[in-house]
Amino acid sequence: MCSFRVLSIAVALIMCVSTSRVLAQAEPNGPTALIFSYRAHRGMRAEFRAAMAGDGVAQFETWKRAGIFSSYQALFTAYADNSAPDLFVILRFDHFTDLGRWQQIERTNPGGLTSKAQTLADVDTSGTADIVQKRTSAAAGGKDAQYFVLQYDVLVDMPKYVSYVKGYVAPQFEKWIDSGALVSYDCYVNQNPAGAPWSSFIVLEYKDLKALASREIVKNQARASLSQSDPVWKKWSDDKTAIRKEKSAIPALNLAEPHL
Repeated sequence: MCSFRVLSIAVALIMCVSTSRVLAQAEPNGPTALIFSYRAHRGMRAEFRAAMAGDGVAQFETWKRAGIFSSYQALFTAYADNSAPDLFVILRFDHFTDLGRWQQIERTNPGGLTSKAQTLADVDTSGTADIVQKRTSAAAGGKDAQYFVLQYDVLVDMPKYVSYVKGYVAPQFEKWIDSGALVSYDCYVNQNPAGAPWSSFIVLEYKDLKALASREIVKNQARASLSQSDPVWKKWSDDKTAIRKEKSAIPALNLAEPHL
């Protein structure tokens, strides 16, 4: 009887941790992300990139050390494209109320831009997001990493979409990590999706260009495996077009890496 009680407590604790990891947005003052996109002024893309890779990243590092946010990513798009932003910055806060300190910074540094960067680019979009699911492997953060930023419109209510992420999206990403091609992923949902440029925002980190080149092969292999082994995944796969609509898939590089 005692052993059964201990086992029950252990299972409950595991379920609690798992729920916190997968459904952080269920906490009223839980982890929150603030996601910006930026567009360089005409003819200023290269100069904007240089400014952000230097003083821009240094400023974000200073704010991170001061505890303004817990972590961040600065992802500059890999290729010039008038239809896509030039830069994405993702700030992660341990609590929603931590945004209060960032709101003070916005008075002088809109979107976290330095004075110089403000003359080179504008904030295009911003939105607060719940961190739904994530994983970082030991191979993440390498100097050759390649990123993909995915933006979606969600066509169902958010609780159903979160279940879809858990039952369909995450199992695929886990297979991709098992293959060695993908080394991290982060899935976000917009806290205020009405009229927003995206409802779902996903960041994928591939080990290198070779891994990125194998993207479709790895994806197809994972889907073939899951369709045979996971009936829950198969059900979501059959319904996925009614769940979300992909808006963009944008390759990017991490500005915070020294070699960039």
